[in-house]
Amino acid sequence: MKNIMSAWTPNPEALNQIVQILSGTLASDTSTRVQATKALEKVKSELDFDNYLLHILAEGGQLEPQVRASAGLLIKNDLIKNWANKTTDLREHILQDIPKGLLDGQNLVRNITGNVITTLFSILGVSQWPNILPNLMQLATGDAGTTESQEGAMSTLVKICEDSAWLLDREYDGQRPLNYMVPRFIELTSSPSGRVRALALSCLNHILIIKSQSILVNLDQFMARLFSMATDPDPKVRIGLCIAFSSILDATPQQILPHLDGIIDYCLHSIGDNDEEVALQACEVLLSVASANISYDVLRPKLEQIIPVLLRNMVYSEMEVFIMEGQDEKDDEDVADRDEDIRPQAARSKEAHKVTKAKTNKELSVTQNGNSEDEDDEEEEDDEDDDLDLNPSWTLRKCSAASLDILASKFPHEVLKSSFPVIKERIVFEEWPTREAAILALGAIAEGCWEEATPQLPSMIPFLVERLKDPQPRVRQITCWTLARYSVWVCGEAVAGGSCANYFRPTFESIMDCALDTKKIVQQSACSALADFIENAEPDLLSQFIEPLLQHFQVYFHKYQRKNLIILYDTVQTFAEKIGEHICYNEAYIKMLLPPLIEKWQQLGDDDRDLWPLLECMSSVAAALGESFAPYAVPVYERAIRILSRCIEQDQLAHSDASFDAPEKDFVVTSIDLIDGLVQGLSNHFGELANSSSGSFLSGDTLMRLLMTCFDDPVDDVRQSAYALLGDLCIYIMEPFVLPHLHEVMVDIGVEIGNHIYDTNASTNNAIWALGELSLRISSENMNPYLDNFMKLLGPLLLDTSIDSTVLENTTIAIGRFGVNNAQQMGPYLERALASWCGYMKYLEENEEKETSFQGMCNIIAVNPQGINPTDVNGRNAVKAFIDCIGSYRNPGDNLASTFRILLQGFKNGLGDAGWQQVLSELEPSSVQLITARCL
Repeated sequence: MKNIMSAWTPNPEALNQIVQILSGTLASDTSTRVQATKALEKVKSELDFDNYLLHILAEGGQLEPQVRASAGLLIKNDLIKNWANKTTDLREHILQDIPKGLLDGQNLVRNITGNVITTLFSILGVSQWPNILPNLMQLATGDAGTTESQEGAMSTLVKICEDSAWLLDREYDGQRPLNYMVPRFIELTSSPSGRVRALALSCLNHILIIKSQSILVNLDQFMARLFSMATDPDPKVRIGLCIAFSSILDATPQQILPHLDGIIDYCLHSIGDNDEEVALQACEVLLSVASANISYDVLRPKLEQIIPVLLRNMVYSEMEVFIMEGQDEKDDEDVADRDEDIRPQAARSKEAHKVTKAKTNKELSVTQNGNSEDEDDEEEEDDEDDDLDLNPSWTLRKCSAASLDILASKFPHEVLKSSFPVIKERIVFEEWPTREAAILALGAIAEGCWEEATPQLPSMIPFLVERLKDPQPRVRQITCWTLARYSVWVCGEAVAGGSCANYFRPTFESIMDCALDTKKIVQQSACSALADFIENAEPDLLSQFIEPLLQHFQVYFHKYQRKNLIILYDTVQTFAEKIGEHICYNEAYIKMLLPPLIEKWQQLGDDDRDLWPLLECMSSVAAALGESFAPYAVPVYERAIRILSRCIEQDQLAHSDASFDAPEKDFVVTSIDLIDGLVQGLSNHFGELANSSSGSFLSGDTLMRLLMTCFDDPVDDVRQSAYALLGDLCIYIMEPFVLPHLHEVMVDIGVEIGNHIYDTNASTNNAIWALGELSLRISSENMNPYLDNFMKLLGPLLLDTSIDSTVLENTTIAIGRFGVNNAQQMGPYLERALASWCGYMKYLEENEEKETSFQGMCNIIAVNPQGINPTDVNGRNAVKAFIDCIGSYRNPGDNLASTFRILLQGFKNGLGDAGWQQVLSELEPSSVQLITARCL
């Protein structure tokens, strides 16, 4: 049979028919394409179809390259789905003949062949296709074939290294492929072919990403080659060179440090390269250097050279200016946004429930300086992209600004000293691109340098406010972003009542007005800045602006197109969360806020993606307005349930019918979050809402069944939001909603915790939080059957320092809360869990969650005094940790303070005077003082 397969020859008529069909699928005429596609579906069932496609790709030299490429794509897609179903003979035939395509003279054919080989390699790996790597390396080194085949083999190896480098870093029969491949790739960086040199560098860069020892042991030789390639005439080689410097810096910074001075000089020179991609990659190296975990002393001497280059490259290029000035000639606020104008939106699932840590003085200063350490960096970068440039792509300008931002955070004094005189000079330039770039630079250094720049801020902020009226829209746009970067300082001055306290009003009002701009890019930046100011201002300060804000919101809703409405929804959401208490009982305010939202809500269909950000906004508004949202709640709830139910039904259909498209899970996430907002807002009255809604499908029982389906969803964001809703249902309406389904809920929570991995931190965290809330509200009899299983799941988490901090904190809260109603049953776990529990509990902010958890742990200790043996080392350490934890609790409630007093007296009596004094001697004086006072 093998001989028959290897001797296979195509039937000329059948071959011509398939070629004609493939040509038809590429035709410009729609009718021809449709007919050809139908014909293609028919011939796919022919027994030899794969052989014909392989022949057309690998041996159809007389055919059009596009037709051969089409055959290759069909093979690739078919192999991904059906390789396992191919006969052994056909598999061997494909593996034997497919490399022939790399010898072809057509670049397109070689590239498609490389894609097919890469796909097969990802399926088979080294073990099941052992000869492909030696064959490719032989072609790549030029030992066989032509320059074209050498480039084809190298291009394929790049794809394999990109997708499967980790497979090459394993041993097979005692041999590690990379041990042979890396030295050959380094040699190939000396190839006379610029393309081969660039491809060899690309392979090595992909291998650097996995930090393979195969390249690290050859690093000196590799770096010597890199330095010799610094003046390579091929720009793709110089691009690869810069990528290599960044990759080495990430993989092993210490080995590159001796050469860092020269590398920085090279990159500063290359940023001026005529090739834009070379310039960008050179700047990327500077960004990597700025971000690297290396001694500040290494970089500090180079700052005076680096900063002027970064500032210079933050100016828009001549081509960018030409394009923008053409775009900005006319106002565009009335121009409808196209689908392609709007960046794909992903619904933000319900935030993982956080137990706030008590802040140290240092942490407080970080928060006052700007963004907290917990802030979502990716979201911030996305916002920055939107505000810095209409073009969402990564550019030299953005890379320069990002580098300056990071350097400012590490070297605030030096960066301000080098940059501010230049900024001050250029910010008043007549040429708007220079003026705009100076304002961008001012924003880029804001978070790192604002403290150093405090003497300049009183004159700088009013100047920026004036620039909001600049005739150039790009200047107005970037000024909004820069003012937002200084919003913490402006808001802080207003609260502190200092000499600049009166800056807030004109700044805030000017941004509100700027959001009415006739240019959409300015509207977007101003509305986003407005959200930052709202977020950073104290509620009492904002309360003076509620009515003008609401009036402006009404106009924004009327003016904005689809893209900017997304920003507006986020701003309204921030506003509602910040000062909901100030508006929830004011009917006039509510009538100004809700009608525009309801109007948009009614305009959008249930399957419209623009509904996602609106649902998120409505969720926060409903929660903030509380019972004042009740008149609008029934239709909102009915629609949310309808969307959720429909999506779950469609998802189940898609699992049983492959031809049925599954719904986008963002509809599920946002519907759940909106229902959660209603629960938070209406609290215990939510049950009345569910019962008053028309139809049994809107009942609480139906909601719980939908929710339990979501607990099993494979998408983490869905489960994250579902468990957040469960926790709030437990808080407000436990008995009528959750209790009838207690067993199913407990099993689902256990499965979620048991399946915890890094990627499921948020959903696991919310499940544990919901469990803690649930445990407070059910009887000991209801909780007891599940207690042992949950302690087996949660106990080990407390001992695992690699677990996400929010998961650990909520685990700590939940374990303590188990003791509120199940103190006796928690006795066996006391000594094992207490020390770790104290280690996390000590640093949590004092709030209701901490108090109930502490009360529960006190209950456990009180009814299980034998659970801790103070004469045992572990027992004594646990007792000391708990006493220290009590000493760190500054303001407990009356009941908890009384419990502390009783327990401390018990510990003192149990330890004896000597033991008690020994424990106190090991604690902080401030804790000892509180403990002593509580023992009196």
